[in-house]
Amino acid sequence: MQWTTLVAAIGLCVAQGASAQTWPDKPIKMIIHLAAGGATDKAARLLAQRLGTALGHQVVAENITGASGAIALQRLAQAEPDGYTLGATANSLHTIAPHMGKLPYDALNAFSFIGIYAAFDYVLITAPDAPYKSAAELVERARRNPGTVSYGSSGVGTGNHLAAALFGQLAQADLNGIPYRGGSPAILDVMAGRTDFMFDVVGGAIAQVEGGKVKALGVSGTRRHALLPGVPPIADTVPGYESGGWFALIGPAHLPPAIVQRLNTELNRIQASPDFREQLAALGYEPLPGTPADLQARLKAETAKWGEVIGKLPCAAVPERCAASR
Repeated sequence: MQWTTLVAAIGLCVAQGASAQTWPDKPIKMIIHLAAGGATDKAARLLAQRLGTALGHQVVAENITGASGAIALQRLAQAEPDGYTLGATANSLHTIAPHMGKLPYDALNAFSFIGIYAAFDYVLITAPDAPYKSAAELVERARRNPGTVSYGSSGVGTGNHLAAALFGQLAQADLNGIPYRGGSPAILDVMAGRTDFMFDVVGGAIAQVEGGKVKALGVSGTRRHALLPGVPPIADTVPGYESGGWFALIGPAHLPPAIVQRLNTELNRIQASPDFREQLAALGYEPLPGTPADLQARLKAETAKWGEVIGKLPCAAVPERCAASR
């Protein structure tokens, strides 16, 4: 390394250290990749409010929508790594999206991963009068009639699409995936019996389940869900099955380690708060505290897992991936 380069690097480290010691001394912006109003946005705003109190400066939520979250993440990746621009992100944007086509940023290396603040399971739902009463009966019917049992999803490459794809692969059942433009039209067709089933976030589906508009056959976690205690895990029928999602706090790459550690500490303290946990539960989420290293390990494992699942899907099921590889 040349002397001038070494001096510049040392100067940068000193400047970052001084900045981290005085941080924060002004409001912080938190970019949210979805429109305001939904459960995901509400959870991020709950975090922003509590984080602002903990840090002594307001954390201002800003919704930046479009391109399935890519516009928001690109904006975050280009921000100064000074701790004043953060982002609320979802697992699918980093562990699934990279396998679906080219992104305008590096989903793993363009960000500083701070910690998870909420996690969720899916529930497998069917119409109330569907001809099966359990996940086992659904699997049996799909095996007897390959390609005739259909599932809806919020779109190609979404979390609930991959949850159903993994279900079919592990169950060794040939399923017919039907992507929709969002979860609402997908669940309407399940209610009407036009598609056989779909996976929906527990918090989003609980009202329809309790209202008798859909029937719950299984949850995607390894244990029963607190909101659906009478519904067994799908893993009881399909060994090894597990799927779900989470939301994490991130920043641009090269965020000073002292700032990452401070944010992670506050994140875990917030998740230990009983009232925050109650607020998450009301949205169908649960806390998932841990270290930045825990998050990095989860990212690595899930990226490999979903890459394998997507790699087994035919081009007709994931046209974006096949188009990008040509």
